Amino acid sequence: MTTTTASTSAAAPSRTSRIVTAILGAGLTAGVFDFTIACVESGKPPLFIGKAVATGWFGKAAFQGGLDVSLIGIASHFAIMTAFAAAFVLASLKEPVLRRRFYIAGPLYGAIIFDVMRFVVMPLSAAGYGMPKPPVVFYEVAGHVFMVGLVIAAWARGLLGRD
Repeated sequence: MTTTTASTSAAAPSRTSRIVTAILGAGLTAGVFDFTIACVESGKPPLFIGKAVATGWFGKAAFQGGLDVSLIGIASHFAIMTAFAAAFVLASLKEPVLRRRFYIAGPLYGAIIFDVMRFVVMPLSAAGYGMPKPPVVFYEVAGHVFMVGLVIAAWARGLLGRD
Protein backbone atom coordinates (compact mmCIF):
# COMPACT_ATOMS: atom_id res chain seq x y z
CA MET A 1 0.00 0.00 0.00
CA THR A 2 1.39 3.35 -0.99
CA THR A 3 0.42 6.64 0.43
CA THR A 4 0.77 9.95 -1.22
CA THR A 5 1.75 13.06 0.62
CA ALA A 6 1.04 16.58 -0.36
CA SER A 7 4.02 18.59 -1.33
CA THR A 8 5.08 20.93 1.44
CA SER A 9 6.77 23.34 -0.91
CA ALA A 10 4.81 25.57 -3.21
CA ALA A 11 5.45 25.22 -6.91
CA ALA A 12 7.60 27.93 -8.43
CA PRO A 13 5.61 30.58 -10.29
CA SER A 14 5.43 30.03 -14.04
CA ARG A 15 7.36 32.24 -16.42
CA THR A 16 4.11 33.81 -17.61
CA SER A 17 3.13 34.58 -14.04
CA ARG A 18 6.50 36.24 -13.40
CA ILE A 19 6.17 38.31 -16.59
CA VAL A 20 2.69 39.51 -15.67
CA THR A 21 3.79 40.26 -12.11
CA ALA A 22 6.81 42.21 -13.38
CA ILE A 23 4.62 44.28 -15.69
CA LEU A 24 1.93 45.02 -13.10
CA GLY A 25 4.38 45.54 -10.24
CA ALA A 26 6.58 47.86 -12.31
CA GLY A 27 3.61 49.81 -13.67
CA LEU A 28 2.07 50.27 -10.23
CA THR A 29 5.32 51.14 -8.46
CA ALA A 30 6.57 53.53 -11.14
CA GLY A 31 3.07 55.02 -11.33
CA VAL A 32 2.98 55.69 -7.58
CA PHE A 33 6.46 57.23 -7.62
CA ASP A 34 5.72 59.41 -10.65
CA PHE A 35 2.36 60.52 -9.24
CA THR A 36 3.94 61.32 -5.87
CA ILE A 37 6.66 63.36 -7.56
CA ALA A 38 3.99 65.32 -9.44
CA CYS A 39 2.15 66.08 -6.18
CA VAL A 40 5.30 67.10 -4.29
CA GLU A 41 6.76 69.11 -7.17
CA SER A 42 3.54 71.02 -7.83
CA GLY A 43 2.34 71.28 -4.25
CA LYS A 44 -1.09 70.14 -5.48
CA PRO A 45 -3.26 67.36 -4.00
CA PRO A 46 -3.71 64.01 -5.79
CA LEU A 47 -7.22 64.78 -7.07
CA PHE A 48 -5.93 67.96 -8.72
CA ILE A 49 -3.10 65.97 -10.36
CA GLY A 50 -5.72 63.47 -11.55
CA LYS A 51 -7.60 66.33 -13.22
CA ALA A 52 -4.36 67.58 -14.74
CA VAL A 53 -3.81 64.16 -16.30
CA ALA A 54 -7.45 64.08 -17.43
CA THR A 55 -6.84 67.24 -19.48
CA GLY A 56 -5.35 64.81 -21.99
CA TRP A 57 -8.90 63.57 -22.57
CA PHE A 58 -11.04 66.60 -21.78
CA GLY A 59 -8.79 69.61 -22.24
CA LYS A 60 -8.92 72.44 -19.72
CA ALA A 61 -12.56 71.56 -18.95
CA ALA A 62 -11.17 68.70 -16.81
CA PHE A 63 -10.39 71.21 -14.07
CA GLN A 64 -14.12 71.96 -13.78
CA GLY A 65 -14.91 68.27 -13.35
CA GLY A 66 -15.46 66.35 -10.15
CA LEU A 67 -14.20 63.17 -8.58
CA ASP A 68 -15.09 61.16 -11.68
CA VAL A 69 -12.73 63.24 -13.84
CA SER A 70 -9.94 62.94 -11.26
CA LEU A 71 -10.35 59.17 -11.18
CA ILE A 72 -10.29 58.97 -14.99
CA GLY A 73 -7.01 60.91 -14.93
CA ILE A 74 -5.51 58.71 -12.21
CA ALA A 75 -6.58 55.53 -14.01
CA SER A 76 -5.12 56.90 -17.25
CA HIS A 77 -1.83 57.67 -15.52
CA PHE A 78 -1.50 54.12 -14.19
CA ALA A 79 -2.56 52.62 -17.53
CA ILE A 80 0.17 54.60 -19.31
CA MET A 81 2.80 53.56 -16.74
CA THR A 82 1.73 49.93 -17.06
CA ALA A 83 1.98 50.15 -20.85
CA PHE A 84 5.52 51.54 -20.55
CA ALA A 85 6.37 48.75 -18.08
CA ALA A 86 4.96 46.13 -20.45
CA ALA A 87 7.01 47.49 -23.33
CA PHE A 88 10.24 47.26 -21.31
CA VAL A 89 9.53 43.84 -19.80
CA LEU A 90 8.57 42.35 -23.17
CA ALA A 91 11.57 43.95 -24.89
CA SER A 92 13.82 42.50 -22.18
CA LEU A 93 12.60 39.01 -23.07
CA LYS A 94 14.00 39.49 -26.57
CA GLU A 95 17.07 41.43 -25.41
CA PRO A 96 18.18 40.10 -22.00
CA VAL A 97 20.97 42.70 -21.89
CA LEU A 98 18.25 45.13 -20.78
CA ARG A 99 17.93 43.06 -17.59
CA ARG A 100 21.62 42.27 -17.22
CA ARG A 101 22.48 45.99 -17.35
CA PHE A 102 19.24 47.22 -15.79
CA TYR A 103 21.11 50.00 -13.97
CA ILE A 104 22.00 51.49 -17.38
CA ALA A 105 18.97 50.45 -19.45
CA GLY A 106 16.47 51.62 -16.83
CA PRO A 107 17.62 55.23 -16.57
CA LEU A 108 17.93 55.46 -20.36
CA TYR A 109 14.41 54.09 -20.66
CA GLY A 110 13.21 56.67 -18.13
CA ALA A 111 14.65 59.44 -20.30
CA ILE A 112 12.90 57.93 -23.32
CA ILE A 113 9.61 57.84 -21.40
CA PHE A 114 10.01 61.52 -20.51
CA ASP A 115 10.68 62.39 -24.17
CA VAL A 116 7.77 60.30 -25.50
CA MET A 117 5.36 61.86 -23.00
CA ARG A 118 6.57 65.44 -23.51
CA PHE A 119 7.13 65.44 -27.26
CA VAL A 120 4.60 62.89 -28.59
CA VAL A 121 1.75 62.05 -26.19
CA MET A 122 1.10 65.48 -24.68
CA PRO A 123 1.18 67.45 -27.95
CA LEU A 124 -1.27 64.96 -29.49
CA SER A 125 -3.62 65.07 -26.50
CA ALA A 126 -6.28 67.65 -25.62
CA ALA A 127 -3.88 68.91 -22.92
CA GLY A 128 -1.54 70.47 -25.44
CA TYR A 129 2.17 70.94 -25.08
CA GLY A 130 4.07 72.83 -22.46
CA MET A 131 7.65 72.31 -21.40
CA PRO A 132 8.31 73.14 -17.77
CA LYS A 133 11.00 75.67 -16.97
CA PRO A 134 14.18 74.96 -15.03
CA PRO A 135 14.56 73.77 -12.33
CA VAL A 136 11.24 71.88 -12.61
CA VAL A 137 12.25 70.24 -15.89
CA PHE A 138 15.36 68.83 -14.20
CA TYR A 139 13.25 67.34 -11.40
CA GLU A 140 10.90 65.81 -13.95
CA VAL A 141 13.73 64.29 -15.98
CA ALA A 142 15.47 62.98 -12.84
CA GLY A 143 12.19 61.54 -11.60
CA HIS A 144 11.61 59.69 -14.86
CA VAL A 145 15.22 58.48 -15.03
CA PHE A 146 15.50 57.14 -11.47
CA MET A 147 11.96 56.68 -10.15
CA VAL A 148 10.30 55.42 -13.32
CA GLY A 149 12.82 53.89 -15.74
CA LEU A 150 15.14 52.37 -13.16
CA VAL A 151 12.19 51.03 -11.15
CA ILE A 152 10.68 49.36 -14.22
CA ALA A 153 14.03 47.79 -15.14
CA ALA A 154 14.60 46.63 -11.56
CA TRP A 155 11.23 44.84 -11.50
CA ALA A 156 12.11 43.09 -14.77
CA ARG A 157 15.52 42.05 -13.46
CA GLY A 158 14.17 41.02 -10.07
CA LEU A 159 11.43 38.74 -11.40
CA LEU A 160 12.91 37.55 -14.67
CA GLY A 161 16.60 37.34 -13.77
CA ARG A 162 19.63 38.17 -15.85
CA ASP A 163 18.89 35.93 -18.81
